[in-house]
Amino acid sequence: MRRAWTSEELNDLKENIGVIKLTTIAKRINRSYDAVVMKLNRLGLSNTREQTGLVTLGELAKHLKVDRNIVKGWVDRHGLPCTKKKTRNTKTFYLVDILDFWKWAEENKEKVQFSNIEPNTLLPEPDWVEKERQKDYQMNKRRVYKGWTTVEDQLLLTLREKGLTYKEIGKRLNRSAISVGNRHKRIKQFMLQIQDS
Repeated sequence: MRRAWTSEELNDLKENIGVIKLTTIAKRINRSYDAVVMKLNRLGLSNTREQTGLVTLGELAKHLKVDRNIVKGWVDRHGLPCTKKKTRNTKTFYLVDILDFWKWAEENKEKVQFSNIEPNTLLPEPDWVEKERQKDYQMNKRRVYKGWTTVEDQLLLTLREKGLTYKEIGKRLNRSAISVGNRHKRIKQFMLQIQDS
């Protein structure tokens, strides 16, 4: 015969769902694992991970529009707070509290591309995020790729032969020193390939 659930058992279940493994909860309240799962389904609490109010590394990565391994790297090497939780029977999740993420992001602004985060997707969103998002938009506008013309390529080679640095050439061509250096290397590689063939 089925035993009725007490209010204490229900409270224990609701408070610990997503925090403690269901098998552990079942033992604590002297119920079978299957009975606990059925009760959760009846209460509409079947997704134990969602009950924590936290997001997985994968979900956070999706919102940030980056690879999950980047977020995992932030956890491992840059101090992003994360908790390891077991839900259901054996499934383990790495979960991040949104408030902890925003505190971490404020201290590590150079690591996060705020313009990738849709407004109000990671709630509660602090006021400073919109300002950072606008800064990123402005930076991205400036980073529009400008293709190289044959005239610029020729000028680059001529100025380089005269002994000018990449920085000096970059100022004349309105390009960064890195861009000039990379283009020069590509031209040289192309010229070597032509000579070899």
